[in-house]
Amino acid sequence: MAITLGLTYKFPLRSWGRSTTKVVMFSDEELQQMKARLRDMGMENQRLKDQIADSGNKTTEIMIEKNWVAAPHLITFPIGKSELSNEARVNLGFLAKVMKENNRKVTYTIIGYADKGTGSKAFNERLSKARAEAVFECLVEEFEVPESYLEVTYEGGVDNMFYDDPRLSRAVITEAK
Repeated sequence: MAITLGLTYKFPLRSWGRSTTKVVMFSDEELQQMKARLRDMGMENQRLKDQIADSGNKTTEIMIEKNWVAAPHLITFPIGKSELSNEARVNLGFLAKVMKENNRKVTYTIIGYADKGTGSKAFNERLSKARAEAVFECLVEEFEVPESYLEVTYEGGVDNMFYDDPRLSRAVITEAK
């Protein structure tokens, strides 16, 4: 006796279909060009390796040029005075450092002012000059800034220069030219 039994099973689709891989074709000429470029890159790589090996323990000197120019600098004074406070001297020390480390020939102008509302015209002229000279002397004598870096001028009594505040006109401004 013989029995024949048939069984059918359907597998779910699992994208076993056709391959989605793209085949890129190159001509012999394109392949030769790519090989030549690869060979050239290999030669350049070897040249750089040889250059590194040849340099051995040689030191390389790196030159960095500092070209600093200080922003305008304001120093204020009490009414009728031309003596520098310790705070002003500290700030001038920072300014002097920039002036001396600058590799370019920059001239800094020191401009003295007095507020017009206090003192006579003659008094304000003398006071604004004394304030500018005090800053000049501090930079040259205390911080050793070469005199050739500095120019001194003064304006006498002026109207309120900043924020309608006469205290800010009792000042010296130092600015690069």
